[in-house]
Amino acid sequence: MVHPPNAAAHELFIQVDENSDELRVDVLWGHIRDYVSEADVEDFQLFVRYPNGETEQLDLEAVGVHFRAYVPTNEGGDYTFWAIREPGTYTPDDGVPQLSVHSAKVIVHVGEGSERADEAVDADLEIVPNSDVRHFSTGIFSGTVLMDGSVAQEAAITAYGPSGEIVEAVTNSNGEFELPFGSAGTWLIKTNVKIDEAGTLGDEDYELISRTSTLIVDTEQPSNSGSSNNIGSLGAMLLIGLLVGGSVSMLALRKRQ
Repeated sequence: MVHPPNAAAHELFIQVDENSDELRVDVLWGHIRDYVSEADVEDFQLFVRYPNGETEQLDLEAVGVHFRAYVPTNEGGDYTFWAIREPGTYTPDDGVPQLSVHSAKVIVHVGEGSERADEAVDADLEIVPNSDVRHFSTGIFSGTVLMDGSVAQEAAITAYGPSGEIVEAVTNSNGEFELPFGSAGTWLIKTNVKIDEAGTLGDEDYELISRTSTLIVDTEQPSNSGSSNNIGSLGAMLLIGLLVGGSVSMLALRKRQ
């Protein structure tokens, strides 16, 4: 759905679909599960860090109102994608003109291989997960916010959950935060840092810089496979028992006849 509410509600985020031999990477400008707004592909850049540690800028193509790239999965391990949007100015309801700087990140693990989820990328502002994103389901999710390579203290954190949850926190003196994830599914974690620094972009003046970055976390569904397998095995054993018992009864009946 395309819907352009006020600019302050927008976030940049990345969604990835895994196919048999490639990853389809979509860059979206809007708000997860609510809307995607029209934008110019020239305003966005997308990068990938491969499992071997090499990085590359990817070519984006416009697909409807969002942007897409494809990455072949030639090796197993963590593929880390991050995107940045060209800075722009806007004036929110408080009337203070701001320079808006947005970035986004997502980590996708493919097969078996190196795990680099806890390693920072070359982004001005980013969320680095402390929790194991590969196996995380529900509970306390923790991470660290970095700005220009250093920990960001008192950074605002907001997480949007798959069931409509909104959870908020603030980073501590080490740039760390904790969030309770009560349901499994796709969570968007957003951090925002405001810097009192005035300047000019083109012909537009601004009084502060607002930096926003997101991290998409796809949590696992709690596994009940063990219980299901046990129930299935028990059912199979009962069925076999009934069949065997029936066979024995029929054999005994025949002998009597």
